[in-house]
Amino acid sequence: MERMEMKKIKILGEGSSSGGEFEKVQVIGQGEIGGDVKAKITKITGECHIKGNALIDQYNLTGKGIIDGELECEEVKVIGDLTVTDSLKATIFNMRGFVTSNGNAEMEKMTIKGGFHIEGLMNVGELSVNLQVANSKVQEIGGENITIKSKSLFNKTYTLEAEIIEGDNIYLEYTTANVVRGNDVEIGPGCEIKFVEYRSTFKCSDKNTKKIAEVKQI
Repeated sequence: MERMEMKKIKILGEGSSSGGEFEKVQVIGQGEIGGDVKAKITKITGECHIKGNALIDQYNLTGKGIIDGELECEEVKVIGDLTVTDSLKATIFNMRGFVTSNGNAEMEKMTIKGGFHIEGLMNVGELSVNLQVANSKVQEIGGENITIKSKSLFNKTYTLEAEIIEGDNIYLEYTTANVVRGNDVEIGPGCEIKFVEYRSTFKCSDKNTKKIAEVKQI
């Protein structure tokens, strides 16, 4: 990113600020920023509503974050709930909670303990998800290594619903999809897949044999 002015925002309790370029944005409590934000570091403990696009090096959230636009980051760390009304882009994305995006999601590495609802395409180099909190949904997932598991603390299983999942190495649990396509594909428990297409290897647990309509090697 370009070098920015050394301005800072610090909101304690309840408060608001206009948008702009900042060295650091810190919210402890409930804050609102009325416009686009460009910052090196954003630290939120509580709730923060950015009424615009956010271009941030490090976005750290413990609580609830709402962004009325696009979020673009180098690194995202979230414990809680994040809602982005447009697309979501990050190099590294780590979350314990739930993320919602009305656009696409593009990341090099994404790790989630929780869930997600992505309206568009998830394009992730390395995706590791442990489905918790709530059921998840996405139109399409594309990536290199894709792992979807469902192991909650109270032995409750949550599910993922997708149209297409395509990657090099794929492992799925409790996933419903129309098409799964990859080099090495393994279907674990709780899945319902209409069509699996693989190049090198295919594995499937005995319990799921009848829940895959068609398997084809290419």
